[in-house]
Amino acid sequence: MNLFKISMKNICCLLLLTVLMVGKLSAQSDNCATATVVSVTANCTTPTPGTTAAGTPSIYSGCVGNADDDVWYQFTASGTSHEIDVIPSSGMDAVVQLFSGTCGALTTLSCMDAGLSGQTEIIYATGLTAGTIYLVRVYNYGAGAGSGNFTICITNPPPAPANNTCAGAVALTVTANCSNTAGTTIGATQSLAGCVGTADDDVWYKFVATNSTATITVNPSSTMDAVVQLYSGACGSLSSINCEDNTLTNGNEVISPIGLVVGSTYYVRVYDYYGGNGGQNFSICVTGPPSSNTPTNDNPCSAIPLPAVTSDCNYSHFTTTGATASTGAPTPTTCGGTAPQQGGFTSSSKDVWFSVVAPANGKITINPQPGYGINDGVLVLYSGTCGSLTQIACNDDHNYPGTANDVKPYISKSGLTPGTTYFIRYFGYGTTSGNFGLCVSSPTNDACSSALYICDLNGYSASTSAAYTPDRPCNMYANNETQAGVDQPDGTNTGGIFGKGGSWGTGSPNIDVNINNNSWITFTAGATTAILNVTIGNCWVGNYPSGGVQMQIFSGTNCCNFTPVSNFKENSTGFTITANSLTIGNTYYLMVDGFAGDICNYKISANSGVQFPAITAVPSSVCNGQSTTLTGPSGATSYLWSPGGQTTQSITVTPSTTITYTCIASGVCGFKQTLTKTITVNPPPAITVNPLTICGGQSGTLTASGATTYTWSTGATGA
Repeated sequence: MNLFKISMKNICCLLLLTVLMVGKLSAQSDNCATATVVSVTANCTTPTPGTTAAGTPSIYSGCVGNADDDVWYQFTASGTSHEIDVIPSSGMDAVVQLFSGTCGALTTLSCMDAGLSGQTEIIYATGLTAGTIYLVRVYNYGAGAGSGNFTICITNPPPAPANNTCAGAVALTVTANCSNTAGTTIGATQSLAGCVGTADDDVWYKFVATNSTATITVNPSSTMDAVVQLYSGACGSLSSINCEDNTLTNGNEVISPIGLVVGSTYYVRVYDYYGGNGGQNFSICVTGPPSSNTPTNDNPCSAIPLPAVTSDCNYSHFTTTGATASTGAPTPTTCGGTAPQQGGFTSSSKDVWFSVVAPANGKITINPQPGYGINDGVLVLYSGTCGSLTQIACNDDHNYPGTANDVKPYISKSGLTPGTTYFIRYFGYGTTSGNFGLCVSSPTNDACSSALYICDLNGYSASTSAAYTPDRPCNMYANNETQAGVDQPDGTNTGGIFGKGGSWGTGSPNIDVNINNNSWITFTAGATTAILNVTIGNCWVGNYPSGGVQMQIFSGTNCCNFTPVSNFKENSTGFTITANSLTIGNTYYLMVDGFAGDICNYKISANSGVQFPAITAVPSSVCNGQSTTLTGPSGATSYLWSPGGQTTQSITVTPSTTITYTCIASGVCGFKQTLTKTITVNPPPAITVNPLTICGGQSGTLTASGATTYTWSTGATGA
């Protein structure tokens, strides 16, 4: 009896222990594939208890810290946003990581480690898809589990902030020194597509310009990678002026716009670069000079610095109203016209000043904006310092396309010293004053031999500037001119390939195409068809067919053997150009020209078919235990890999199961790019037997898998 009682007691204890162990295991899973299900609740009043005490390392490196004790959870999103709370005990420094995808191909949406031991970690997940399963990993930051105990809950998101939309934009005041306004994206949702990254948590601000310049500074929290975008216009019809994303997590973003219109309202949008990483805090301020009847750039030493010079002609608006004559600077001379050829400059003239840094090619072109503001203006270019200037160019009138703008000035200057600062003076002829638009650009890709390679045509902007010269390399010439460039009567087809039609697409509607001020772009085909969207504006003539832009895409080798592969397009407002029968991986030429020499601004966006440098993997398929090397695109200023957190261009990994790696490459094509690459881990070779046991005289089937070739002891070679 005693033995029986003891045995029963032991059995009861064993049963109790088994129940406790099952209860403990049901609280969390040590493996992604068996992640514990957590329900989404209205609040966190009944969190789910968990522990990492028995956790073991998984195949995924920690996003921060040491993930040698990670445990896994999963939840099904009931909306586009959720709050994830992990409350650790005092002896645990929790790290929380949110994933989308499946265990074999995970993508990190958020990694949170804002607190220290015993402090709650919160992820405000945004951009989710209702009905989709997401995975959550919890581990202790340091080696080992620490105390390991915590609770976790998934709840509905907090309410959206008042400035969740443009209509609710918070008003900021322009001040001389930064006066920060606290901001947050907690609970925010997406208003517009992001200019870079994922704008699934954007919030809005606005300010009234007090002068032509201002500085907008956003100081993010330690877990936020801020993106800042500046707009003009009204909420229903915004125009983007600038998009800034120069830094990584915890780095300040600064926009310093020029050409603001005093008294106009501008809008600022702030969001976190990463999708699903909502719920970030930051501060924002707008600084600038106060309102004044005199422009801030009234003299050379207060010149407004212009943006870095590129092929883009981005007009900024300014005024000479209230300005005074800078009589201490050299009086303009040889500006064109009759003596004294100084653009009518007198002590009553009203001039303003700008500074510009010469680009690498030492060439700049200075254009006023057509059809805007002062009609008869003067431009002067100086070298030296603001207190000791030497004139190097001056212009009063210019023979622009058409005649309406011929009293506007124009300067094109080469031979400047790259990296050197030069000064620009602008004033209305005589004592004229008012508003004007100005841009400084450079003909960086004037010849095919210096064609600009674009690895991402989403937003390439430039101008058919008069600084571009005709370039007809090898067999390139237009259909209404000789190969030497001699114009022919309209309708005379000289056989030139620019404007030609054929199996690749349509040609020009009239045989009247000439090359005037062409420039060159190259790109790599990512598909057999490439479709480019082109928007055009600020033409000096416009109103096609009198003016505009003309384009065509060609195959070729070393700027020779050109063959059209696209339709020929020309217009003064915009068009779509399509190239066909492309070879993926080959480079193609896009030639851009001003119709009849017209000067227009244009922007090209790749609808499809343009290849962006990707992550390469050698090899991209491995067996368990083998390694592969992943390499990000060249030319980036920084790299950040996930999982792993490496910051080198190349990494070597040894995955044990199929997994997707992510690389954030900054500075490629002027943006921060998020690239992914899936590494396939092949299962080891295996043999299955059917049936497992047989009797004498019976047959069985052996089936092999997991290899490309098979050789059996019988001599057979099939699977």
